[in-house]
Amino acid sequence: MTRGTYLYGVVARRPGTSSSTAGSRKGRAAAGADERKKLKGVGDGAAPVRQVEHGDVVAVVSDVDADAIGEAGGVRALRRDMAAHAEVLNGVFAKGTVLPSRFGLVFPDDRALVDRFLAPRHDLLVDLLAQLDGAVELSFSADYVEEAVLAEVVRENPRLGGAPGASYQERIDAGRRLAAAIRAKRERDGQWLVERLSPLARDVVVAEGRSDLSVARASFLVPRGDVAKFDAALERLAKEAGDVMRLNCVGPLPPYSFADVRVPAEA
Repeated sequence: MTRGTYLYGVVARRPGTSSSTAGSRKGRAAAGADERKKLKGVGDGAAPVRQVEHGDVVAVVSDVDADAIGEAGGVRALRRDMAAHAEVLNGVFAKGTVLPSRFGLVFPDDRALVDRFLAPRHDLLVDLLAQLDGAVELSFSADYVEEAVLAEVVRENPRLGGAPGASYQERIDAGRRLAAAIRAKRERDGQWLVERLSPLARDVVVAEGRSDLSVARASFLVPRGDVAKFDAALERLAKEAGDVMRLNCVGPLPPYSFADVRVPAEA
């Protein structure tokens, strides 16, 4: 068994609490903070979630067998551990702002976590936590309904439908023109959707579409108190989009797209 300290994310130290050094009994006991006592971490026979403090930041961690988590434990273990990672982050996120770590990040021990990550990046982590304070991520996507968008594009430009009795080459050319028209429409509609929702967010991250029918994929950083306003705006957009598009939104989520905690390979 290779013991390690598994990192879920980083939160701000609460005002009025004393900072403790990594590896101390006091530091370990701090992980039993009421809001994290019941959370279980990754791994078979998951250890309780605890915390390691350094200055004004707190790392949310648990003890693991580094050789038996994720892919090392097989497909079922990977699914179990990814679900546990998300569950811990969601539990912490329910209580406040958290900078989420990517899945599978293990340090040799608490001291290595502090020396290689928390200490050298302390000020950056503090700044990120301040920027994200009180905000949540909403993951938005919009996709065309294939038959509906084809009909609308042809309706807007009847010549794209092709003439009756057209030759094989003429049908191919018409298909290419139709595909180009759909791409142009997708770009316009995607920009329209993001621009309508952006005023309600502190920040926006736009991602690539997953298919030819994907109109927009974006993550919005929204103040917790404005989530209802965002939902209302989304409902209005859905009505305006009609039957041509399906809009979806997942969240509130931890700000995965805005503050993923990463560690250089040498650490």
